Amino acid sequence: MFLVRLCWRNLWRNRRRTLLTMSAMGCATAIVVLTLSVHGGMFQDMIEGATMYQGQVRILAKGYFENPRTDLTIPADDLHVSLLGEPDVKGVAGRVRTFALLSYGEGDSSSTQPAEILGINPGEEKGVSGFDRRVVRGRFLSAGDTKDIVLGRSLALRLDVKPGVQVVAMGQDVFGSVAADVFRVVGIIDTGDPLRDSSLALVGRKTLQEMLVLDGRLHECAVYLKRPGNAGDFSERLAQRLGDIDVMPWNRFLPQLNDLVDLTRVTWFIYSFIFYFAVILVTMNTMYMALLERMHEFAVMNALGLRPGRLSAMVVLEALFMSSIAAAAGGVAGSLAGLYLQGHPIDLSGLAGSITYAESTIQPRIRAWMTPAIVLVPMCMLVLFGVLVALFPAWRLRRIRPVVVLREV
Repeated sequence: MFLVRLCWRNLWRNRRRTLLTMSAMGCATAIVVLTLSVHGGMFQDMIEGATMYQGQVRILAKGYFENPRTDLTIPADDLHVSLLGEPDVKGVAGRVRTFALLSYGEGDSSSTQPAEILGINPGEEKGVSGFDRRVVRGRFLSAGDTKDIVLGRSLALRLDVKPGVQVVAMGQDVFGSVAADVFRVVGIIDTGDPLRDSSLALVGRKTLQEMLVLDGRLHECAVYLKRPGNAGDFSERLAQRLGDIDVMPWNRFLPQLNDLVDLTRVTWFIYSFIFYFAVILVTMNTMYMALLERMHEFAVMNALGLRPGRLSAMVVLEALFMSSIAAAAGGVAGSLAGLYLQGHPIDLSGLAGSITYAESTIQPRIRAWMTPAIVLVPMCMLVLFGVLVALFPAWRLRRIRPVVVLREV
């Protein structure tokens, strides 16, 4: 206890030196926390942009992913209710999907384009998929069972249609017979992915079920999680419970995005290593200079009976105190900045447009995403490095010769 009190008093005997050292260490921690949280926000934007259409977890009939046949369906109500009871689930959207031809006009002025028609429940989609927030013209689907349709921007341009006109959809029902219906275009959406917008069409789920004679069944359930990074663990637990149904996390049905995320995580590690190496050099230089300034003090303590081993322990304890305080202050500062950017992203749409890569759309904004690991890992690393840096001065003190030191002063 005596050594702890002595270390604490020694820290504040030279406040300027102590505060400068802790400021450098605390600022480094805050910058790392903020940078990692911004990287995390970029990951979230990538994952959310790529899974807006399909969800973070897809529940499908066996074989539907490899061969999306109309007759491969799953039950609707019981599955939907059980999933909404899961604490990790943000929302569940049951969907019906088919490929069809959309036609507009008559005679020589008519136009026909292939489309992927997605039957959705607007109430389920609201707040999870974000389709309702992507409308650029007209309006989104209403909650009632209507013959309305919302087209992707590129598909609407190819068909040369606008809200208010009628289009004809023609495909195959569950029995292989021709299925056709007439829809009224009520809106145009822009998902941020031009390739997806060139084929996407949204209609009411019940209307499409009747058109395909599905008797209320679904082709898939898209599950949206509060934390998309937990999709793998959630899928494993759900697959064991559901049995003979495919449960696919996003990193399985979007392998390119998964590879991109893994590659970016490696850059995280390289960045952190370079940054902490610089912090180690700065901290080591500061602490070693402080050691040289205090050699007379250490020599007097040793001459008064404080053994070299206890001197070394005192230096390590002082480094532990400084690095712990700096880590706590830096972690708090970085967390506050990250939480602010998480709730108030910086919009850069005026400087750059969205980037589409690996089926994901990266929005032009600076957004943070805070997790306990993003805060705790840099803090623990700084404390560890602070103690490791102090080991070299501590080793020097074990070889101190008071007579020689005092003679040189």
